Amino acid sequence: MEYSLDELMIATMAHQLKGEFLVSSVTAFGALAALVAQKTHAPELAVLATPESGMEVTPLPTLTLGQFLTDVQRGIPLTMEEIFDAIFCDLFRIWINPAQIDQFGNVNISSIGPWEKPKVALVGSRGIPEDTSHLSQIFYYILHHNTRSVVSQVDFRSGAGNGAERDQYLGRSGAPSLLVTDLGVFDFSGPGGSMAVVTLHPGVSPDEVRERTGFDLQVTDIIPHTTPPTAQELEIIRTADPLEVRKLELLAGEEASEKFVTIYERERQALHVAWPARGRH
Repeated sequence: MEYSLDELMIATMAHQLKGEFLVSSVTAFGALAALVAQKTHAPELAVLATPESGMEVTPLPTLTLGQFLTDVQRGIPLTMEEIFDAIFCDLFRIWINPAQIDQFGNVNISSIGPWEKPKVALVGSRGIPEDTSHLSQIFYYILHHNTRSVVSQVDFRSGAGNGAERDQYLGRSGAPSLLVTDLGVFDFSGPGGSMAVVTLHPGVSPDEVRERTGFDLQVTDIIPHTTPPTAQELEIIRTADPLEVRKLELLAGEEASEKFVTIYERERQALHVAWPARGRH
């Protein structure tokens, strides 16, 4: 069965989610990965859509956050204190999409360039410092694996990776576990907790990974391929996201703008059908 890169990445991300955890879904990729996991091999997962809607509201991608693509059900409300309690008790999982990740798994979502005069100001570290000091599993994904995103050293450390400071102050809780990119799957089993290749996606060569990585990543010529998504996983993804909002995360520039307009128009039409105007004659 044919599949796209986004579907391969989402299914790969879903395979890592298992156990009785609260899973946060703050992006289309994260939401769909949580949904695939819950509907296939991990029914015990509790999925958090947003703090406002609470958990056990199936989070499906929309542009308007409308309900027409969402399973209608009563959410279980959670306070921010309860969410942080789950983090501190290691009962929380999340797929984080950083702007930069380096060879030891330090991540950056704060700024690009010198701190004193950054080229780009981003969202700030948010909850990543807590995640990278308390969780026994830390998952990352990068949609555009290149020398600007997978770097030798992050411009600002929003979340702690491996190294002497972790060993001295934090211990192993919060250490990076896995990275999924558009090229392959990586862990941090290399020397000193550095990045290592686990699998490469079909069609990706070792040379391409070397060229698109901002440090000397050891890639052998014999690397297994990433496991393709199953027919069931593809059906879940496509049914949950019929407008393909997930693909916006992979696109940029004019291509992203055109896709956005297409999705917006299709969503507007679907909303009109789902909630026709009342009281008109």
